[in-house]
Amino acid sequence: MTVSIKTTALVFALAAAGPALAQTTPTPSLNQSRSLAPSGAAATIPNTFDGPAAQPRPVAPLPAAPAGQVTDIEMAEGALRAVIEQFRAADIDERLFTPGVATQLNGQLANYSRLVRGYGAVQSIEAQGATNGVGQFLVVFENAATQWQVGLEDGGLVAALRFREAPPESSEPAAPAA
Repeated sequence: MTVSIKTTALVFALAAAGPALAQTTPTPSLNQSRSLAPSGAAATIPNTFDGPAAQPRPVAPLPAAPAGQVTDIEMAEGALRAVIEQFRAADIDERLFTPGVATQLNGQLANYSRLVRGYGAVQSIEAQGATNGVGQFLVVFENAATQWQVGLEDGGLVAALRFREAPPESSEPAAPAA
């Protein structure tokens, strides 16, 4: 069974994230699961931001869309570009988001706006694939490299959004496989 962007459980868990929408420090454990639901809830998702620092995970190539069709990852990237511009302007268009996500973003908009403005101009956006229907992107700004996750619901609304500064790249060579 494959999981798509439309996965209700994932969308609910991410929409309930509250303060977890933006993270500025990496977690110490590389393989831990992080609960995004309120305390006491059973919902957890893998910590997909973190992975082995010395050995990047292979990313499956993004499938090509038939001529004239847009892929899910392209839709997520378009939404991400709009979100970044809205954060920069400190004014979000609530019609782009599910109601729960829009409410959470409005509550933290001043903080997110200050962060994104501090990052400087966008230099590049690189799709890094999708996990459980949530697109992951590396966004390099003038003053920071960041990681973003964007999940869309059936109607194309942003139902999941997380970002953080990207952990520094390791200067050590990759450890040999055992």
